[in-house]
Amino acid sequence: MDLKRMRYFCTIVEQGQISRAARALNMAQPPLSQRLRELEDEFGYPLFTREGRALHITEAGQLFYQRARDILRAVDEARDDVIRVAAQSGPALRIGLSPTCKSFWTAHYQALVSVFPDHLIGLVVGDSSYLEHLLQVGKLDLALMQPPLHAENFITHRIATCRSVAVSPKGMLPARLRSLSLKELAHHPLLLLRRSVGVGSYERLLQAFHEAGLTANVALYCSDVDVLLELLEQGLAAIAVVPESEAGVGDFELRTIDVDLPDYHLAAVFGKANDELIGRVLGCWQT
Repeated sequence: MDLKRMRYFCTIVEQGQISRAARALNMAQPPLSQRLRELEDEFGYPLFTREGRALHITEAGQLFYQRARDILRAVDEARDDVIRVAAQSGPALRIGLSPTCKSFWTAHYQALVSVFPDHLIGLVVGDSSYLEHLLQVGKLDLALMQPPLHAENFITHRIATCRSVAVSPKGMLPARLRSLSLKELAHHPLLLLRRSVGVGSYERLLQAFHEAGLTANVALYCSDVDVLLELLEQGLAAIAVVPESEAGVGDFELRTIDVDLPDYHLAAVFGKANDELIGRVLGCWQT
Protein backbone atom coordinates (compact mmCIF):
# COMPACT_ATOMS: atom_id res chain seq x y z
CA MET A 1 0.00 0.00 0.00
CA ASP A 2 1.47 3.38 -0.96
CA LEU A 3 0.58 7.00 -0.33
CA LYS A 4 -0.32 7.64 -3.96
CA ARG A 5 -3.06 5.01 -3.89
CA MET A 6 -4.33 6.46 -0.61
CA ARG A 7 -4.59 9.89 -2.20
CA TYR A 8 -6.36 8.45 -5.24
CA PHE A 9 -8.84 6.58 -3.02
CA CYS A 10 -9.58 9.64 -0.85
CA THR A 11 -10.15 11.76 -3.94
CA ILE A 12 -12.61 9.19 -5.32
CA VAL A 13 -14.52 9.22 -2.02
CA GLU A 14 -14.61 13.02 -1.91
CA GLN A 15 -15.60 13.44 -5.57
CA GLY A 16 -18.20 10.66 -5.53
CA GLN A 17 -17.32 9.35 -9.01
CA ILE A 18 -14.19 8.00 -10.64
CA SER A 19 -14.65 10.32 -13.62
CA ARG A 20 -14.79 13.40 -11.38
CA ALA A 21 -11.84 12.16 -9.33
CA ALA A 22 -9.81 11.64 -12.50
CA ARG A 23 -10.48 15.24 -13.56
CA ALA A 24 -9.55 16.50 -10.09
CA LEU A 25 -6.31 14.50 -10.22
CA ASN A 26 -5.61 15.54 -13.83
CA MET A 27 -5.29 11.94 -15.00
CA ALA A 28 -7.13 9.53 -17.25
CA GLN A 29 -9.99 7.48 -15.84
CA PRO A 30 -8.77 3.94 -16.77
CA PRO A 31 -5.51 4.06 -14.76
CA LEU A 32 -7.41 5.52 -11.77
CA SER A 33 -9.92 2.66 -11.92
CA GLN A 34 -6.98 0.24 -12.11
CA ARG A 35 -5.40 1.73 -8.97
CA LEU A 36 -8.70 1.33 -7.12
CA ARG A 37 -8.97 -2.33 -8.19
CA GLU A 38 -5.40 -2.93 -7.04
CA LEU A 39 -6.25 -1.44 -3.64
CA GLU A 40 -9.33 -3.63 -3.28
CA ASP A 41 -7.32 -6.68 -4.34
CA GLU A 42 -4.76 -5.86 -1.66
CA PHE A 43 -7.44 -5.74 1.02
CA GLY A 44 -9.40 -8.67 -0.36
CA TYR A 45 -12.63 -6.77 0.25
CA PRO A 46 -14.62 -4.23 -1.82
CA LEU A 47 -14.26 -0.62 -0.76
CA PHE A 48 -17.23 0.47 -2.90
CA THR A 49 -20.40 -1.11 -4.22
CA ARG A 50 -21.23 -0.12 -7.77
CA GLU A 51 -24.57 0.70 -9.39
CA GLY A 52 -23.84 1.79 -12.92
CA ARG A 53 -21.57 4.82 -12.62
CA ALA A 54 -22.61 5.46 -9.03
CA LEU A 55 -20.25 4.41 -6.23
CA HIS A 56 -21.37 3.70 -2.69
CA ILE A 57 -18.66 3.38 -0.09
CA THR A 58 -18.78 0.25 2.07
CA GLU A 59 -18.32 0.19 5.83
CA ALA A 60 -14.77 -1.08 5.31
CA GLY A 61 -14.17 1.65 2.75
CA GLN A 62 -15.40 4.33 5.17
CA LEU A 63 -13.03 3.09 7.86
CA PHE A 64 -10.12 3.05 5.43
CA TYR A 65 -10.99 6.57 4.24
CA GLN A 66 -10.87 7.93 7.79
CA ARG A 67 -7.53 6.25 8.51
CA ALA A 68 -6.05 7.19 5.13
CA ARG A 69 -7.08 10.84 5.55
CA ASP A 70 -5.39 10.92 8.98
CA ILE A 71 -2.20 9.41 7.53
CA LEU A 72 -2.11 11.82 4.59
CA ARG A 73 -2.72 14.79 6.87
CA ALA A 74 0.16 13.68 9.10
CA VAL A 75 2.43 13.25 6.07
CA ASP A 76 1.55 16.74 4.82
CA GLU A 77 2.21 18.26 8.25
CA ALA A 78 5.55 16.45 8.49
CA ARG A 79 6.55 17.76 5.06
CA ASP A 80 5.56 21.31 6.00
CA ASP A 81 7.45 21.09 9.31
CA VAL A 82 10.61 19.84 7.58
CA ILE A 83 10.43 22.64 5.01
CA ARG A 84 9.87 25.20 7.77
CA VAL A 85 12.77 23.96 9.86
CA ALA A 86 15.10 23.70 6.85
CA ALA A 87 14.29 27.30 5.89
CA GLN A 88 15.13 28.69 9.32
CA SER A 89 18.49 30.27 9.90
CA GLY A 90 18.60 29.33 13.57
CA PRO A 91 16.63 27.70 16.41
CA ALA A 92 13.00 28.72 16.88
CA LEU A 93 11.17 29.78 20.01
CA ARG A 94 7.45 29.12 19.55
CA ILE A 95 5.32 31.30 21.80
CA GLY A 96 1.56 31.45 22.31
CA LEU A 97 -0.10 34.72 23.26
CA SER A 98 -3.54 35.27 24.75
CA PRO A 99 -5.29 38.50 23.65
CA THR A 100 -5.52 39.45 27.36
CA CYS A 101 -1.70 39.63 27.52
CA LYS A 102 -0.86 41.72 24.45
CA SER A 103 0.27 44.81 26.37
CA PHE A 104 2.57 42.76 28.59
CA TRP A 105 4.03 41.04 25.51
CA THR A 106 4.68 44.34 23.74
CA ALA A 107 6.32 45.88 26.80
CA HIS A 108 8.64 42.90 27.34
CA TYR A 109 9.37 41.87 23.76
CA GLN A 110 12.76 43.60 23.55
CA ALA A 111 13.86 41.97 26.80
CA LEU A 112 12.96 38.56 25.35
CA VAL A 113 14.90 39.26 22.16
CA SER A 114 17.96 40.26 24.18
CA VAL A 115 17.84 36.93 26.05
CA PHE A 116 17.29 34.87 22.87
CA PRO A 117 19.27 36.84 20.24
CA ASP A 118 19.93 33.83 18.00
CA HIS A 119 16.36 32.51 17.97
CA LEU A 120 13.65 32.98 15.39
CA ILE A 121 10.58 33.91 17.45
CA GLY A 122 7.25 32.62 16.22
CA LEU A 123 4.04 33.98 17.77
CA VAL A 124 0.61 32.35 17.76
CA VAL A 125 -2.26 34.49 19.07
CA GLY A 126 -5.28 32.60 20.39
CA ASP A 127 -7.47 32.16 23.42
CA SER A 128 -6.20 30.21 26.42
CA SER A 129 -8.05 27.00 25.49
CA TYR A 130 -6.41 26.89 22.07
CA LEU A 131 -2.97 27.67 23.50
CA GLU A 132 -3.32 24.88 26.07
CA HIS A 133 -4.03 22.44 23.24
CA LEU A 134 -0.98 23.60 21.27
CA LEU A 135 1.21 23.23 24.36
CA GLN A 136 -0.08 19.70 24.98
CA VAL A 137 0.64 18.52 21.43
CA GLY A 138 4.09 20.10 21.37
CA LYS A 139 3.33 22.90 18.88
CA LEU A 140 4.43 25.62 21.35
CA ASP A 141 7.40 25.95 23.69
CA LEU A 142 5.56 28.29 26.04
CA ALA A 143 2.54 30.58 26.22
CA LEU A 144 1.77 33.91 27.84
CA MET A 145 -1.82 33.52 29.00
CA GLN A 146 -4.21 33.16 31.92
CA PRO A 147 -3.29 30.26 34.24
CA PRO A 148 -4.44 26.98 32.63
CA LEU A 149 -7.54 25.15 33.82
CA HIS A 150 -5.66 21.89 34.41
CA ALA A 151 -2.46 23.10 36.03
CA GLU A 152 -1.21 19.54 36.53
CA ASN A 153 -0.61 19.23 32.78
CA PHE A 154 1.75 22.22 32.63
CA ILE A 155 4.52 24.11 34.36
CA THR A 156 2.99 27.46 35.29
CA HIS A 157 4.65 30.60 36.68
CA ARG A 158 2.51 33.64 37.47
CA ILE A 159 4.37 36.71 36.27
CA ALA A 160 1.93 39.61 36.67
CA THR A 161 -1.47 40.61 38.06
CA CYS A 162 -3.83 43.06 36.41
CA ARG A 163 -7.01 44.65 37.76
CA SER A 164 -10.37 44.13 36.10
CA VAL A 165 -11.97 47.35 34.86
CA ALA A 166 -15.17 48.37 33.13
CA VAL A 167 -14.81 50.23 29.83
CA SER A 168 -17.61 52.31 28.34
CA PRO A 169 -18.03 55.02 25.70
CA LYS A 170 -17.61 58.50 27.16
CA GLY A 171 -20.94 60.11 27.99
CA MET A 172 -22.73 56.82 28.60
CA LEU A 173 -22.25 56.93 32.39
CA PRO A 174 -22.22 59.92 34.75
CA ALA A 175 -18.84 61.66 34.78
CA ARG A 176 -18.75 61.63 38.59
CA LEU A 177 -19.00 57.82 38.68
CA ARG A 178 -15.71 56.29 39.81
CA SER A 179 -16.65 52.65 40.40
CA LEU A 180 -19.34 50.15 39.49
CA SER A 181 -20.90 47.44 41.64
CA LEU A 182 -22.36 44.22 40.30
CA LYS A 183 -25.83 45.66 40.82
CA GLU A 184 -24.96 48.69 38.71
CA LEU A 185 -23.34 46.50 36.02
CA ALA A 186 -26.53 44.44 35.81
CA HIS A 187 -28.39 47.49 34.43
CA HIS A 188 -26.21 47.65 31.28
CA PRO A 189 -25.49 45.45 28.27
CA LEU A 190 -22.16 43.71 28.88
CA LEU A 191 -19.34 42.71 26.55
CA LEU A 192 -17.35 39.94 28.21
CA LEU A 193 -14.24 37.91 27.57
CA ARG A 194 -14.75 34.16 27.31
CA ARG A 195 -12.40 31.31 26.49
CA SER A 196 -13.62 28.82 23.89
CA VAL A 197 -13.49 25.75 26.16
CA GLY A 198 -13.80 25.27 29.90
CA VAL A 199 -14.58 27.49 32.86
CA GLY A 200 -12.85 30.87 33.02
CA SER A 201 -13.44 34.51 33.93
CA TYR A 202 -16.74 34.59 32.01
CA GLU A 203 -18.29 31.76 34.00
CA ARG A 204 -16.92 33.12 37.28
CA LEU A 205 -18.45 36.52 36.57
CA LEU A 206 -21.86 34.99 35.82
CA GLN A 207 -21.59 33.00 39.04
CA ALA A 208 -20.87 36.21 40.98
CA PHE A 209 -24.04 37.76 39.53
CA HIS A 210 -26.04 34.65 40.43
CA GLU A 211 -24.78 34.60 44.02
CA ALA A 212 -25.76 38.25 44.37
CA GLY A 213 -29.28 37.45 43.13
CA LEU A 214 -28.68 39.33 39.89
CA THR A 215 -28.78 38.47 36.18
CA ALA A 216 -26.05 39.66 33.84
CA ASN A 217 -27.27 41.27 30.62
CA VAL A 218 -24.64 39.77 28.31
CA ALA A 219 -24.84 41.33 24.85
CA LEU A 220 -21.72 39.60 23.46
CA TYR A 221 -18.87 37.39 24.56
CA CYS A 222 -15.58 37.04 22.71
CA SER A 223 -12.04 35.79 23.28
CA ASP A 224 -10.44 38.93 21.80
CA VAL A 225 -10.29 42.19 23.78
CA ASP A 226 -9.80 44.30 20.65
CA VAL A 227 -13.12 43.18 19.17
CA LEU A 228 -14.98 44.32 22.28
CA LEU A 229 -13.24 47.69 22.42
CA GLU A 230 -13.76 48.37 18.72
CA LEU A 231 -17.51 48.00 19.22
CA LEU A 232 -17.38 50.55 22.03
CA GLU A 233 -15.29 52.91 19.90
CA GLN A 234 -18.06 52.78 17.31
CA GLY A 235 -20.50 54.07 19.94
CA LEU A 236 -22.15 50.87 21.14
CA ALA A 237 -23.89 51.69 24.44
CA ALA A 238 -22.45 48.82 26.47
CA ILE A 239 -19.80 48.05 29.06
CA ALA A 240 -16.84 45.76 28.51
CA VAL A 241 -15.11 44.06 31.44
CA VAL A 242 -11.44 43.58 30.57
CA PRO A 243 -7.94 43.61 32.10
CA GLU A 244 -6.84 47.18 32.85
CA SER A 245 -3.69 46.69 30.75
CA GLU A 246 -5.82 46.08 27.64
CA ALA A 247 -8.46 48.75 28.29
CA GLY A 248 -7.30 51.22 25.65
CA VAL A 249 -7.07 54.12 28.10
CA GLY A 250 -5.38 56.22 25.43
CA ASP A 251 -8.54 56.23 23.32
CA PHE A 252 -10.31 59.56 23.81
CA GLU A 253 -13.71 57.99 23.07
CA LEU A 254 -13.52 55.49 25.93
CA ARG A 255 -13.25 55.70 29.71
CA THR A 256 -12.35 53.10 32.33
CA ILE A 257 -14.10 52.67 35.65
CA ASP A 258 -13.10 50.59 38.65
CA VAL A 259 -15.18 47.49 39.17
CA ASP A 260 -15.32 45.12 42.15
CA LEU A 261 -14.28 41.95 40.35
CA PRO A 262 -11.35 39.52 40.65
CA ASP A 263 -8.00 40.41 39.11
CA TYR A 264 -6.61 38.85 35.95
CA HIS A 265 -3.46 36.79 36.43
CA LEU A 266 -0.86 36.54 33.67
CA ALA A 267 1.25 33.42 33.54
CA ALA A 268 4.15 31.96 31.58
CA VAL A 269 3.01 28.41 30.83
CA PHE A 270 5.35 25.65 29.64
CA GLY A 271 4.26 22.35 28.18
CA LYS A 272 7.16 20.29 29.52
CA ALA A 273 10.16 20.63 31.82
CA ASN A 274 13.06 22.61 30.41
CA ASP A 275 14.83 24.32 33.27
CA GLU A 276 17.11 26.39 31.07
CA LEU A 277 14.26 27.74 28.94
CA ILE A 278 12.10 28.45 31.99
CA GLY A 279 14.90 30.29 33.75
CA ARG A 280 15.75 32.46 30.75
CA VAL A 281 12.14 33.38 30.05
CA LEU A 282 11.30 34.19 33.66
CA GLY A 283 14.46 36.25 33.91
CA CYS A 284 13.07 38.75 31.40
CA TRP A 285 9.32 38.41 32.07
CA GLN A 286 8.88 38.08 35.79
CA THR A 287 8.13 41.36 37.54
